[in-house]
Amino acid sequence: MVEFRAPGVYIEELPTQVRSIEGVPTSTAAFLGTAPRGLEPVLVTSYRDFEEAAGSNLAGFLPLAVRGFFENGGRRCYVTLDSGKDPVEAGLTALEPYRFSILCCPDEHQFSNAAPRLVACAERRKDLICILQSPSPPVPPGSHSPPASSYAAYYYPWVVVNALNGQTQVTMPAGGHVAGAFARVDLERGVHQAPAGVRLAGVRSLSHEIDAAESESLVSRGVNLLRNLAEQGIVISSARTTSTDPEFRYVNVRRLLIFIEQSIAGGLRWAVFEPNDSVLWLNVVRTVQNFLVNLWKTGALVGTTADAAFFVRCDQTTMTQDDLDAGRLIVIVGVAPLRPAEFVMLRFTVQMSTHPCDPTP
Repeated sequence: MVEFRAPGVYIEELPTQVRSIEGVPTSTAAFLGTAPRGLEPVLVTSYRDFEEAAGSNLAGFLPLAVRGFFENGGRRCYVTLDSGKDPVEAGLTALEPYRFSILCCPDEHQFSNAAPRLVACAERRKDLICILQSPSPPVPPGSHSPPASSYAAYYYPWVVVNALNGQTQVTMPAGGHVAGAFARVDLERGVHQAPAGVRLAGVRSLSHEIDAAESESLVSRGVNLLRNLAEQGIVISSARTTSTDPEFRYVNVRRLLIFIEQSIAGGLRWAVFEPNDSVLWLNVVRTVQNFLVNLWKTGALVGTTADAAFFVRCDQTTMTQDDLDAGRLIVIVGVAPLRPAEFVMLRFTVQMSTHPCDPTP
């Protein structure tokens, strides 16, 4: 307490009990591939950076995919290369410590069971979505059967782009270009916006023009189509995951939930060393509410009022006496990404520290 000894105006900065939650980045991608010389994950912010790190004479579609990522608005991506027999497994292992939100293996069609392994990684981590690509076209529409997951999005057909030498053209999977479009939409409009109706830059044409009958058949199976539209050019025409669950059918819903989950989980780490009492519960609720209010104001959550868009509970209705005795703080959050008051329920458990010297979970 400041001691006031004379008349005048005195200023004190009072600490606030309400913390802030900073949203995690969503536009960083990761690409994995193969090369005679391996490359540990490296962060690049331009195609020139990529060439300096990986060289300019790589085989396969990875260089073109990374170029397509930056052409379409991407700003940051990790790249890892492996020289062994299983670059997919090696790449996923190497990327494990890194935080990114979009995963792509441009040459996945060359590696055995690449798509299921990418999906398994995304399902386990729960902090990213993987972009899957069709096999080499043309492929009969009935043969498309991507692995079902809300953490995967599958794209067809391939795209035709200028080769690196600028003199010929190459037909390749669209994953890198699509990843760049994801990043651009995130940066310009927000992760809650669907990456659909987005024009792809750097694409000359498509490997296969899709008619109405094919379109209906493919979209019903969770295949996102690239279409050549008369006044728009080549665009991503849909933004679905491969999941059959109606709640998680759309790419933007899954990615918004990843953003909310990861942001809140990171933003509650301060609570680990606090006493697990009603004061903490109130502060946690206010902290999460403030974060969700800001999301609602940007249009990320649906509802004419905040109450219709989300709720947060952390009290004796969310925790049993056994939870309190075990040092567990449990927060229940409901968010409405599609329709007002139709909440997707999220449960956050903070394992409290029992001693100041205990490590943070």
